[in-house]
Amino acid sequence: MILYLQFFGGRGAGSGIGNFLDWLNNEGVNPKGKANPIDISRYQGKSLEEIEKRIRRLGHEELFAINENGNIVAAYKGDSTSVAFPVELLREKNLTVTHGHPKGYEEFGGTFSFADINNMLNSNWNEHRATASGQGEMNYIMRKTERADPDALRNRINKDFERLNQKVSETYRQSYLQERKRCGQKQARHIARQQAVGILNAYYREVFPQHGYEYVTRKKEYRYNR
Repeated sequence: MILYLQFFGGRGAGSGIGNFLDWLNNEGVNPKGKANPIDISRYQGKSLEEIEKRIRRLGHEELFAINENGNIVAAYKGDSTSVAFPVELLREKNLTVTHGHPKGYEEFGGTFSFADINNMLNSNWNEHRATASGQGEMNYIMRKTERADPDALRNRINKDFERLNQKVSETYRQSYLQERKRCGQKQARHIARQQAVGILNAYYREVFPQHGYEYVTRKKEYRYNR
């Protein structure tokens, strides 16, 4: 049985804090919405670096699927929080799929949402990339290895869900309240989001390799040699 991950509501909303948990549950690649295809003919011949340089500048999400030969096979345009694509794309083998995470109000794009991870685990893709546009961000990368066990990783995340939920929400809340005493609301939310994403990064780095997936974060100094 496939268990779809869901972040239930919790502390974080109200008093200008915003709701990081809503973002984590809802933002990301959405295979169930109405797909809005992009004409890929104008992008053929572009490298992965060139594609990601483009989508990093946008205020909305776009998704590009690239095959083993480096050819773009599909692309879709979304809104500021998600991008829909046909479910058939999940069945395509050996793709590198990259999509944008606009920085939004908090000026920080952030790592994979649980929707992103679930799509990767349900797919035949080789690599899934979130191309973030926040300060100091560049890429969050999830790669499948020969040992990949999607069911085991899904079950592990579901098992850890409540603990992770509590840790992330409390980190976000405490960070916001502390920073709000010395800076504006926007900057406080930026810092709180960075701290919460840091918790997720640490968890993904620890847990993904245990189930056959690499997790890599790249900042501005990253060179595109994979």
